[in-house]
Amino acid sequence: MPLPVSIVIPTWNGRPLLEQFLPSVIRAADVYRQAGAPCEIVVVDDGGTDDTEGWVAAQSSSAPVPLRLIRLPANRGFGAAANTGVREAAHQLVFLVNNDVEVAPDAIAPLAARFTAEGRLFAVHCRVMDFATGAEVGTGKMGGFSRGFFRVHRSYITRGPDAGPLYSMFASGGSAMFDRAVFLSLGGFDDLFAPYYFEDVELSYRAWKRGFIVAYEPRSVVRHRFSSTIAPLAGRRVGRVAHRNRFLFHWIHLHDARLLLSHGAWLPILVLSAAAKPEIAIGLAGALRRLGAARVRRVKEKLASTRSDSDILAIFATLGRRPDIRPYDDPAQLVDKVQERSSRRVP
Repeated sequence: MPLPVSIVIPTWNGRPLLEQFLPSVIRAADVYRQAGAPCEIVVVDDGGTDDTEGWVAAQSSSAPVPLRLIRLPANRGFGAAANTGVREAAHQLVFLVNNDVEVAPDAIAPLAARFTAEGRLFAVHCRVMDFATGAEVGTGKMGGFSRGFFRVHRSYITRGPDAGPLYSMFASGGSAMFDRAVFLSLGGFDDLFAPYYFEDVELSYRAWKRGFIVAYEPRSVVRHRFSSTIAPLAGRRVGRVAHRNRFLFHWIHLHDARLLLSHGAWLPILVLSAAAKPEIAIGLAGALRRLGAARVRRVKEKLASTRSDSDILAIFATLGRRPDIRPYDDPAQLVDKVQERSSRRVP
């Protein structure tokens, strides 16, 4: 029997997005319910000032699955809203979905099935397409290390029959399913990374370090309208926060002495070469202001880790050598490859 699933949607002043995208989530939840599994939808209003609460209440009366709203008294950012939704979820699996994501009707079942097929699975994420263009923009995430930093956004696609498990460096908080009990035992998304960016990378790596697995499920497809929620805040502030959180992630989790030495050597080079990007230096300053909290977290994570950084990087090095895996750095490379194959067929 399929495992029960709670779908959690954090939102902030997002009624127009919910009007556009929530129907697809309800439809997917109903498809999964008809397969015989309990399914609910939990919308977490992160201190918004629009009429999301009343609108969701009106939709709940006709929804084929339970639909409820949790309202937070103040805006605290994505991580805090997601944590609240996971805590309040009724079921053992939680599908965390952004309010600007369209979910395919058959997307839930393959995600949930992975939790019965694989042991120590913490999270599994979807295949993501760009809502505007239809281009493939989110696939399996390769792990790597170069020039003093983890490379977490290098991706891969599968080609031919899968020859083994599809691991992923991290599960995006906007379209991934989590084991609720493990999520809560790990402490959820860290407030140190509030209000946004890198909290899903950090939580996923925390799970890897503690012996769990993060995976990719290409059969589960969503379409994402990128940066719809953060767009009103767009600008250099977003870049500064992203760089700050990238530094904090490394200072908490980079424990391998050789890799740490590399990070220390490249850090000043990065700052000195970033004259044209002052948000890097400002992000570093912001991270230094949180250094005390990062040190506390670092001690905790070193004590709790059961895998080393090298162990995790070796997993992805092995994955990248498999014949059914094609790594890439830019989605444009996938388009170029398709065009190249097409041109070869022209006489």
